[in-house]
Amino acid sequence: MLLRHVERESRTLSLFKLAVLISGSGSNLQAVIDAVSNGTIPNAKVELVISSRSGVFGLERAKKHGISNMVIDRKDPEKLSKTLEEYDIEGIVLAGYLSIIPPDVVKAYSGKIVNIHPALLPMFGGKGFYGIRVHQAVLTAGVKYTGATAHLADREYDTGDVLVRSVVPVLADDTAETLQKRVLKVEYKTLVRAVKALAENRIEELVKKPVTIINDEDKEGVMEFAKGLVELGKTLTEADNGD
Repeated sequence: MLLRHVERESRTLSLFKLAVLISGSGSNLQAVIDAVSNGTIPNAKVELVISSRSGVFGLERAKKHGISNMVIDRKDPEKLSKTLEEYDIEGIVLAGYLSIIPPDVVKAYSGKIVNIHPALLPMFGGKGFYGIRVHQAVLTAGVKYTGATAHLADREYDTGDVLVRSVVPVLADDTAETLQKRVLKVEYKTLVRAVKALAENRIEELVKKPVTIINDEDKEGVMEFAKGLVELGKTLTEADNGD
């Protein structure tokens, strides 16, 4: 019995400690929590949830799962840095966090900060492109395809290395709201795939060969778009198989 206890403790101590930073409802946070719980990300633990705003539902999600959580004002970068250090955080997930990460945190966690964006970067990224604004811009531009991008965060808005993209066709009758809902469905899987690579120390693989995911139901007409990504040296996954 003692040996089994020691083995369990050893596995717990070896888990990759994640901090998830949020600013709202925390639906992407929930996707990461679920992936850790169900074994999709088997060697990680959501150690800490930090919100830039009080009273958001994402904090309630953290409390429900017994995860340490707190509010840190985005104007207090020193507290953010110290808190991450206190909790021995090894990787950071930006799940709807509406703020630039302080330079000292970017430096300390270089290559270990994963962000999710509701468009196919580098399109429709940058300052001011967040939430429903992104989808409105997509419709205004009249493009045929959008999606979600998981990428490494750096000191600018949405300019870090792309890790995983998921493609979503823009339909003729789409509104910003309907498009947002369909993109959100692939956003979860896109983020989880990147976080899994982070916890498994495989980020460099994705930096060298980012993955593009196309869902089976969306494949008609999307392959032409995907071929353009392949020509740029990207790795294409023709169908989402749930990995």
